[in-house]
This record gives sequence, structure tokens and C-alpha cells, in this order.
Amino acid sequence: MQTPKVALLACVLFATRILAADDAAQILKDSEQTYRSLTSYEFKGITTSETKVGKSVSKSETSFAVAFKPPNEFRLEYDYPTAGNWIRASDGKTVWNQRSITKEFTSTPADDQTLLMLDGSPVAQFADVAEGVQNPTLVGSEAVTIGGQNYDCYVIQVQRADATASGGGTPVPVKLWIDKTRHLVLKQVTGSDAGAGSLKSSENQRTLSFTEVVVNGSIPDDLFHLTKNISKRK
Repeated sequence: MQTPKVALLACVLFATRILAADDAAQILKDSEQTYRSLTSYEFKGITTSETKVGKSVSKSETSFAVAFKPPNEFRLEYDYPTAGNWIRASDGKTVWNQRSITKEFTSTPADDQTLLMLDGSPVAQFADVAEGVQNPTLVGSEAVTIGGQNYDCYVIQVQRADATASGGGTPVPVKLWIDKTRHLVLKQVTGSDAGAGSLKSSENQRTLSFTEVVVNGSIPDDLFHLTKNISKRK
């Protein structure tokens, strides 16, 4: 039988866990609302993928940039380690597509579906960051440095209900670093683990890190216009 002090301590710990979960859920909702309310933005960053199979480790990095300006101007750019640079941009009237590896350059009229290209950007997911998550937990605070400036962030861990992993691995909890002031996600870590009991143990970790974050500010019009053989944005 528990003593009154032990029972009281158990109740306090249980209540603390509930409050932490409530806090984490609210932080996610605040962040979600922030992304849905952005009037313009320009994000740059790097996605790092690290895979471990037994004692073998492989690593690759893809840099990206995504920008939007109302009502329908955008730019989506990726720089792949082995596939060159790929850009899609629109000034609201024309859509340009450029791929360095194939020397491709095309332009087509923009239409009502053009903006849907942004749905696959690294940033788009955060407009629904509070959806489909299980067991949100506030696990601590940590600073993230961008452009030489430190941003104090909440560190939240969640399990996504619809998470899947390639190669048959089991998805591991997602970690998010969310700016305490601006409610923007500045870092995300996802991954999968096949486990030691599987036929071939493997781990994969993907880290999304932002190197530049500009929101609700002025973005120059020339960013959304491409000309043939234009170099990638610095």
C-alpha cells in the first residue's frame, strides 16, 4: 500500500505529465496558426539524411529555398548532391522550370493549380504541424543558431499517427525545435529504425535545418522571375 507521501508524489508527477502534454499541444497549435497566417516568406535550409546499415554509414545533404509573395508569386529551389540544381518559379502569370543537369528551361502560363507546387515544399508541412500527432511532449528548451543569432526554442517530441518509413523500418518519434517568440519551426529531426532484431539492422535520420528565415517582410519581385541560364539564388 502506498504511503500518503508516495501517493501525493505520484499524483504530482502524473499531473505534471498532463500539463506538459497540454503545453506541447498548444505550442503546436500556435505554430500551425502562425504558418497559416504568414503573408509572405522566404526560407532557406538544408536537409541532411544519414543512414546506418550495420557498421556502414552514408550521408547526403540537399539544400533548398522556398519563397512566397501574395497573391500567387513563388519560388521553389533544390540543390541535390548528385542531380544538380532544380528551380520552379512564378510571377503569377508565367511558370518557369529550370534543371541544370538536363539543361532544361521551360515557361508555361500560370493557372489556378500553379500554387499547388508549394504543397511539396519543406515548409508546407508546418501549416498542419498539429494534425495527426500522438503523445506530444515538451522535452526541453534549446537554442538554435541561424545567421549568427541564437533563437530560444521549445523542443517538442511527437509520434505521427500516419508515419511510414522506407525500407520497412519503424518510424521513431519526431523532434521539433520551435522558436518561442515567432512560433516557427527552426529544426526538425525524423527517422526510422529497423531494429537489432531485424534481418539487417538499419537506422535512418533526416535533419531539416533552416539557415535563413524571413517572414511577413518585403521580397523583391525579381526573385519570382527566371531567365534562361540564370544562376541559383545566393
